[in-house]
Amino acid sequence: MPPQAATGDALFDLIAGIDVRLRALPTRLPQQAPPVERWVGILFRVGERLLLAPLDQIAEVLTVPGDLTPLPGTPSWVLGVANNRGTLLPIFDLAALTQGGVPTRRDADRVLVVRQDGLPSGLVASEVIGIRRFAVTECLAEPAAELGVLRPFAQAAFPLDDTVVAVIALGRLLADPLMSLGSV
Repeated sequence: MPPQAATGDALFDLIAGIDVRLRALPTRLPQQAPPVERWVGILFRVGERLLLAPLDQIAEVLTVPGDLTPLPGTPSWVLGVANNRGTLLPIFDLAALTQGGVPTRRDADRVLVVRQDGLPSGLVASEVIGIRRFAVTECLAEPAAELGVLRPFAQAAFPLDDTVVAVIALGRLLADPLMSLGSV
């Protein structure tokens, strides 16, 4: 028998032995922790206050349109209406609504577009920071901060860094009679 054949047979026997030992081991999957349920929202700032809104309530984020048409006889926080791709978009300033005073524009201002009963409305935030994800188990039932006129619309809160950030139900805010242009 040639030497190469003996080496080939020995190699085959070695592989067959490894196969037998591996098949004898118990076959089970490694333990997997159940996936963590996540809450996803948009972190934004109104004045100096950080707030969260559920991501599914935000249709889009825009820069503040330069061609706003003012609405006579409305409060100062009603900035007017803008044409957003062929749709009239009423725009409200959250900082002026919550803190009073005359709205001022800054480069960081963004419009959170929210659809309420199929109709879009824009809420100007001082800054949109981005999407944040939290474990649902981190949710706090009550926001700790003083929220002023936004208090009735706070639905929960999440800890973020060294603070507690309230979750604001923007759909409920827009449905409130306070926001009805027909009642001002």
